[in-house]
Amino acid sequence: MGLISWFKEKFKMLFKTDAEKAFGVETYLSTEMDKAIKLWEQLESGKPPWLDSDPQHEVRTIRFSNTVARELSKLVTQNIDIKVQAKYGTGETAALIQKAIDDYFLKNAQEIVGDQIMLGGVMAKWNGKGMDYIPPDRFLVTEFDSNKEILAAIFFSYYQKEKKFYTRAEWHRFEDVVHRSDSEDGPAGPVRIYRVSNKAFVSDQQDQIGRETSLKNTKWADIVPEFTAENLQKPLFVYIKNPYSNTIDPDSPLGVSCFSECIEELRWLDIAMSTMGTETETSAPMMIVDQSAVQYANMNNIKLPKFISNTGLSITDDTKPVEQWQPQLQVTSRTEGINFLLSIIGYKTGFDPGYFVFNGQTISVATATQVESTERRTINTVGDYRDVLSCPDSNGDGRIGALHDIAYIINAMAIINGELPPSEYGNYEVFADFADLTRNAEEDKAFDYQLTQNKYMAKFRFLVRHLGMTEEEAKAMVKEAADEDKELNSEGNSLFGEE
Repeated sequence: MGLISWFKEKFKMLFKTDAEKAFGVETYLSTEMDKAIKLWEQLESGKPPWLDSDPQHEVRTIRFSNTVARELSKLVTQNIDIKVQAKYGTGETAALIQKAIDDYFLKNAQEIVGDQIMLGGVMAKWNGKGMDYIPPDRFLVTEFDSNKEILAAIFFSYYQKEKKFYTRAEWHRFEDVVHRSDSEDGPAGPVRIYRVSNKAFVSDQQDQIGRETSLKNTKWADIVPEFTAENLQKPLFVYIKNPYSNTIDPDSPLGVSCFSECIEELRWLDIAMSTMGTETETSAPMMIVDQSAVQYANMNNIKLPKFISNTGLSITDDTKPVEQWQPQLQVTSRTEGINFLLSIIGYKTGFDPGYFVFNGQTISVATATQVESTERRTINTVGDYRDVLSCPDSNGDGRIGALHDIAYIINAMAIINGELPPSEYGNYEVFADFADLTRNAEEDKAFDYQLTQNKYMAKFRFLVRHLGMTEEEAKAMVKEAADEDKELNSEGNSLFGEE
């Protein structure tokens, strides 16, 4: 068993208790959620539990959950555009945050959202150089509020060196402490600080967490055991959570997988596909011959063709020493059953019925209006996931969401590390734009053409939008056509008149 497999298998079961003892804190992970997270990880890795329960290995998996997650994450992140602007000053802070978001979110946005969809949520946390997106098997929650917002958590990282196995536990939380004045006679008052504690463990065996050791004895020697910061409004991490109610453990702050309500349907789909595949593999025509003919061939070293089947039985009808067997594939009925399962899975994961079928959609979508009416469920689901990333706040005068929390973390860490002065705290605004799923290119083109004809839009802009030209190329083309019109003096038949 590899180190990663060992860690996923063992740490939630063993390290939960050790972490609680090491830090003297209670963690929140129920048996039900632990079991569910492991199941979702099995789905993602292509090793669902029903493969192990099939000793004959007749059932294989088509990993359809990964297909659905990939499709949904593609729709959520399609043409996503994130811009960071400064509120005042030179824009140094905005540029720093923009680069970090470009490098540590946009480049892998579809993969990040895909993991969120599969596993119920992922934790975004600064690692000293960029953002890590941590799956639920590598952190434990230690505090959350009444809105199920996670306020404190222990994060885990690990590596193997020679025959030693190293684990680091990193505990983030807020604490109320008494802050004393610089003056001996000055007043003392409570101050809310943010504290990060790091502890390292080493083990000689894979199946044991081992003993605590100094960070200096590990590759994390440059990490301080304790770190504190004041004036933080939010944790230096954010849990990017699926927009579903947790029906597995309603008291848990963790999210649930997109597939939490259709596990059985995924199993049935694998069975149906495996059955159809087995039928296809054994569908070649065969010739069944009498056992005596097979014995004769063996005695005389005669190699029988592949289509000859030796059943070991004798054919009783002497007039027919050879029987032909032609299996009948149940393609139509199998496909109907598979499409039925695909439709159920699609609906339960937020897609419109018929989105996933083998013979394509039966509805011909021609206009944006039709898309809105025929794929409303899909569009709403995508919108829900996008709202997790960025949406208007309750006052309507700002935006909230994971992207804004990530920007906050980047800004705060840059100030803490001395890359930015404290005066740059909050000197940024984040704007996120997503592709319009109801947009129809032909409708947009026709509408813009009417604007051009009525002189509400410049001709060069139409060419830029719909023919992929640069602004310079489009302006040159319009000028060339206008000059030619003037030269030919064909004002009545002019296609490109003067602007």
